[in-house]
This record gives sequence, structure tokens and C-alpha cells, in this order.
Amino acid sequence: MREEYAMPKTRSSAGERARKGAAFEQRVARWLKQTFNFEDIKIREWVRGKIAKRPYEVDIHATKTVKRLLRRRPIDVWVECKTTRVRRTDVVKLIESARDVRAACEDGIEKWYPDMLVIVSESGFDVDAIMRANESKVYCILAKPRRYEFVGELKREDFEACVASEY
Repeated sequence: MREEYAMPKTRSSAGERARKGAAFEQRVARWLKQTFNFEDIKIREWVRGKIAKRPYEVDIHATKTVKRLLRRRPIDVWVECKTTRVRRTDVVKLIESARDVRAACEDGIEKWYPDMLVIVSESGFDVDAIMRANESKVYCILAKPRRYEFVGELKREDFEACVASEY
């Protein structure tokens, strides 16, 4: 009798969430390569920071070479993929992690640091998250089933022009 009134299981297991996250990362990586012609894309790369003992996991590290003022220079992009709604704390965590990796790169601990920071979400963005992202020029992209929509102050044109994040 008691089973009839039991609450249905709505929580997904950690394994299911990991599989969904990995599939989403693959989808975003494919979109970046096809739409913006990134030359090198690495998924789930680990980078070390100057302060943190444990390395940071970069969901997608995309690299593109652009011509600027008579010379070519690589642009590194750190893409964080979220299947959940993005909150302000997610944006702050990404910015702080990127600062730590940049400090490690300047000290010779790491080989690269991100020029552009991007958060891609399937479930949208909190208003505070967008406001904080706008402050540091972090790209916010909403992944819809058939298209990607840039939300916040930075638009697709800025991304195509490789406008750097300020962190």
C-alpha cells in the first residue's frame, strides 16, 4: 500500500548528469568548430593555477589564430558548459579560476591562459549572472535545441572579432 503514495524519483544520478554534460560539451565543441572555424578544440583539459593546489577542469579549450597588426597571434578561449541555470556564483568562479591560471602562466607554471571566457547554458542565466558577466566581458550563450543565442552585452559580432574578456 505505501508504494502507491511514494514520491516518484525525479533526481538524476551523478552518472546520468555526467553523460548529459559530456554530450552537451561535444555539441558545443562541434558548433564552435563549424561556426567559428576554431583550429584546435580540446575537451575536458586540466590546467594548473598559481594558488590552487588542484588543477581546474576546462570544459572546452578552443584555439584560433587571428591576424592583428601585421602579425598572427593565437587566441585561447575557455568555454564552461552548464546544463543547469547559470547563477552569479558560476560566473565569479570562472573569472577567479581564469585569473589564477593567468597568474600561473605569467610565472611559467602553465603554457596558456584564456583571452576570452565563455559560459554556455542549456537552461538560461540568472539576471545577476548576466550583470556580473557583462562587467568582465564574459560571453553568455544560451544553447537552444536548434540554435545558439548570445545574451548580455557581448554579441556574436564581438565573439567573431575576438573581443577579449577583462578579468
